Amino acid sequence: MQFKSIYPLGIFSVLLFLSSCSDSSKIKGEWVRSDYKSTLKITDEKVIFDNITEREYEVGENTLKVIAYGIATDYQFDFKGDTLVLTKGTSVQKFVPKDKVSSDEEQIKVLLTPQVEKMFEKKIANLTLEKEHWGDLKEKITLQKVPSIPDDEWVYSSEITFEDKMTPPATIFVRAGRDKSGVLKPAWTEILESSTRRYLINGMGIPAEKVDLKPTGGNGYDVTVTTNDGSTLPILLDPQIGVLPRQDESSISTYFQYSLQKKYGKDLIKRVDLKQDDVFYKGTVTLSNGTQIPTTYSKVKGLDFTELDQKTKEALGQGMIESELNVELEWQETEIVGDLLKMTFQTAVEEKLVTYVDVMRGWYPENTLTSLSTATRYRIQKKVGSTNKVGSVILAQRSQERYEGTVDFASGSVERIIVEHTGTGFSWRAATEQDKYLK
Repeated sequence: MQFKSIYPLGIFSVLLFLSSCSDSSKIKGEWVRSDYKSTLKITDEKVIFDNITEREYEVGENTLKVIAYGIATDYQFDFKGDTLVLTKGTSVQKFVPKDKVSSDEEQIKVLLTPQVEKMFEKKIANLTLEKEHWGDLKEKITLQKVPSIPDDEWVYSSEITFEDKMTPPATIFVRAGRDKSGVLKPAWTEILESSTRRYLINGMGIPAEKVDLKPTGGNGYDVTVTTNDGSTLPILLDPQIGVLPRQDESSISTYFQYSLQKKYGKDLIKRVDLKQDDVFYKGTVTLSNGTQIPTTYSKVKGLDFTELDQKTKEALGQGMIESELNVELEWQETEIVGDLLKMTFQTAVEEKLVTYVDVMRGWYPENTLTSLSTATRYRIQKKVGSTNKVGSVILAQRSQERYEGTVDFASGSVERIIVEHTGTGFSWRAATEQDKYLK
């Protein structure tokens, strides 16, 4: 009985084969795993995974017996066209001939896609790569941490769009090195222009089309934002702190008009007019019904409404909840509870939602199954976007603060979730394996 050498792939102990004389000849050569994360080389004498270690093997009919440290393990093998398929139990690995592997760019796309989707929590619709020398690209983009890269090294910029049309596109910087076995190992980070633009859209409601950054020293940047109507808005950026309006009347008024429209709804906030008064800016916020709210702003205290009657508070409270949950609500009643408004609403499909509202600080649902289920359903829908319709959220209370339940989607999938109510807020997350052991 003759033995030869082989190496098990990565963490899987996956290995190769020779089934017949024809297959023995067919199997020789250099291979790359279909996910581009590993390599396989087969010569007359050796089988080597990732250019590292060898193991002995014995070939049977469509089987491979791998000998490692005196222990034999059986593997199945097959060919699907040019593809070599290795099977051990439920583990299946596919290898394609190295000379038929896609270009570096196509491999990078395959490797990047799951990483980017995990980071952004969104499915990618399209990912493009543009190759450029670092010396040229670094003049066009801003990175929070500038890498030490030779100017003549080829790198990539990548434009990414998502299946959820409500998710702004992103731009990332990609550097693609190789490991010892020659496998591509791309590293990437989002450029600062892209992360700033997405924050302005998602967090501030500013319809930013383009963002230009100019360093001001330290961590700061002067930012010129071009909006979708072609107008410009100057702001200040510190990546460690966030964005602030530039300190002039026009910039501050425009900045807070977008900010308040994001918080309370475009249909409710019509205009913001602020004028400088010593260290403060004072003026009014005009609602769509003509109501003018006296308003002050300072860098220390931020924006504050100085006078609000109950009717205006109710309008702002309803607008805030509708904007966050992206749902239209029908107001039913209001009760004053301490310094909060206890507001009861009904959705278009007659779901009840009881909330506690402070128009400046925020809101939270009543700590009941009905209100928490309704609020969680619409918050999840806003999170997943337009690509998957949320059906129902069913919760069961496990403690005063903790709920467990399920959410079902139009796609047919059902996910377990955990919902927590802190007394002044609520949150949800996907359930994990550890949750079943928690009381």
